[in-house]
Amino acid sequence: MPSPSEEESPDPSPVSSIFEEESFQSQYRILRTIGHGSNAKVQLAHHRLTGTPVAVKVLQKKKWCQPIRSEVEIMMITNHPNIISLIQVIESEKRTYLVMELAEGQQLYQYVRKAGHLPEHEARGIFRQIIAGVSYCHDQGIIHRDLKPDNIMLDEKGKVKIIDFGLGTQVKPGQRLSRHCGAYSFGAPELFLGRLYDGPKVDIWTLGVVLYFMVVGKVPFGAVNIPELRRQVVSGKYTVPLGLSEELQDLLSLLMTVNPRLRPTVDEVKTHPWLRKDMEALPNHCEEMVPSLLDPAIVKAMEHIGFQAQDIKDSLHQRKFDQTMASYCLLQGQALRGPLQRTPTLDQVHHHARSAPCIYSKSSISEDTEDSSCSHSASAEGKSTHSRGQRRGLRAWTRRVGNAVTRLCCCCPSKKKPRRGQNSVSPQK
Repeated sequence: MPSPSEEESPDPSPVSSIFEEESFQSQYRILRTIGHGSNAKVQLAHHRLTGTPVAVKVLQKKKWCQPIRSEVEIMMITNHPNIISLIQVIESEKRTYLVMELAEGQQLYQYVRKAGHLPEHEARGIFRQIIAGVSYCHDQGIIHRDLKPDNIMLDEKGKVKIIDFGLGTQVKPGQRLSRHCGAYSFGAPELFLGRLYDGPKVDIWTLGVVLYFMVVGKVPFGAVNIPELRRQVVSGKYTVPLGLSEELQDLLSLLMTVNPRLRPTVDEVKTHPWLRKDMEALPNHCEEMVPSLLDPAIVKAMEHIGFQAQDIKDSLHQRKFDQTMASYCLLQGQALRGPLQRTPTLDQVHHHARSAPCIYSKSSISEDTEDSSCSHSASAEGKSTHSRGQRRGLRAWTRRVGNAVTRLCCCCPSKKKPRRGQNSVSPQK
């Protein structure tokens, strides 16, 4: 158990003080449970407005405790392509919902088990990405503390996503931790010895166990009972199979150094010859998952369905994790994957307009003359077409989003100005 002073924020504030109360059901539809995190249930959900699948971690209010607050705070400051992205936080009376991008593919654990073990060149490509994500976290003072193949997702293209920061925490340089957590077979010796520990060095040991699992197909310390496992881990002795290169054996021995003071930092790991093979060095550039510069085409598409450009800018730049930020990020994901795959249905858009009218400004108007004609063109507007060139394709995509959604719901702003004598109508509060 943690000591009273460990991992406490200086001025912890509940999520409700940061985010407005929003209705989860009006924005998302739960499909099924896809897993359980360290402290909560993870569900597959459907974003009603964009039709995009997302992962939602559901936290019960009665379980609201320091580790969960820490997870929310960690997810709100991470922004790296190898770390799962938080896109929205919604609070209801009984629950807090963490809406995240859906990590496609399968767990690294499943992938390795099916393959038996991975050849070094393949393991190297995966491990480089894991190291990149962990390096980013450590630079931010974030410790994962539960790095294992179950918490590393791998898609069909070999892209890595680190998930589940339920046991994570933030530390200051030199700070020692006391809360012992994580899987026993991946735990560092200092955890078994019940000592205060250096958080980053615990993550480094765990990375060694993960790398060993990838190239061997099993964990290096696999006793069936805790006392024997403790003896194995504290001794630091494990079997080295034939066929592993000397460089890989050297890296494994460094990562799984029993004395944490002699264990390398993540920056030192990145310079190891085994990781640098076939490349000069790991790239320092970090692609932002939540962009600092807005895409004008996506902003235009969102304006068609009632969002305001300034609200979009503020939401992204201030990282509000609200409905506006979520909609932008999900539309951006669709744009990067190609032409729009799905146009919101009539029911979805009306549900959006009815449940969340606050996203429309008072200047939004609708005309009595534009009503039933929209439904006949919905299917045609929703079809994807091949484009010539990226910019032309993006412009066509923007027009399809805007035109289809505008026609689908008479409550959305119209491009036409009201005729003289007609009144502008604002959505009801």
